[in-house]
Amino acid sequence: MILVVGRPGLTEDGQLDRTAPRVALAATEAGGRVELVGSVGDDPDGDAVALELGRAGIGHAALLRDPAGATPRTSAGDESTSGSPGGSLPRLDAGDLDLGLRYLADWRVLVMAEPIDEETLAVARDAAAYHAAALVVLVAPASNLQVGLDRTATVLEMPEQDAGAFAALVGRYAALLDAGRPAEDAWHEALSGSGWEESG
Repeated sequence: MILVVGRPGLTEDGQLDRTAPRVALAATEAGGRVELVGSVGDDPDGDAVALELGRAGIGHAALLRDPAGATPRTSAGDESTSGSPGGSLPRLDAGDLDLGLRYLADWRVLVMAEPIDEETLAVARDAAAYHAAALVVLVAPASNLQVGLDRTATVLEMPEQDAGAFAALVGRYAALLDAGRPAEDAWHEALSGSGWEESG
């Protein structure tokens, strides 16, 4: 099973949006069994996100509801860090991630699908090590991670453009890892035909 961590949102017309659900959708389409771990607001948009995840075949048993945050509504491709107008993103901290991961067992891949703080990343690192799972971490451009990650972790810098194509690439990669492919083979296979090229 693949766990994708992030805060899903909706487009203005009510479709799933933001990186986490895009990665989860791509992994599901590639044959993976996926659970989205994260948070939404305790609001009608949060209800809509849960319904859309269910329709897409993506589990959401560990999708927390934050009454102080707003489920984000984004313009196409916008990954802003604010929630709906007048609100802030739902909380997703180390304690939330630790709690969410306790709801799920028997997973092989953990994708951190949005930049997070060092303490939360440390929880992800330790959980992946405990489960002997592959860890995929998406970071903001020019990030300088201070948390020591195992050399087998995959760290990918999120592009400023083509967010949907990038999320699809990550989802395919996660599904291949979940199927037992070695990381290097999985990466090259996911890249093949994706339109993306490996740099340096």
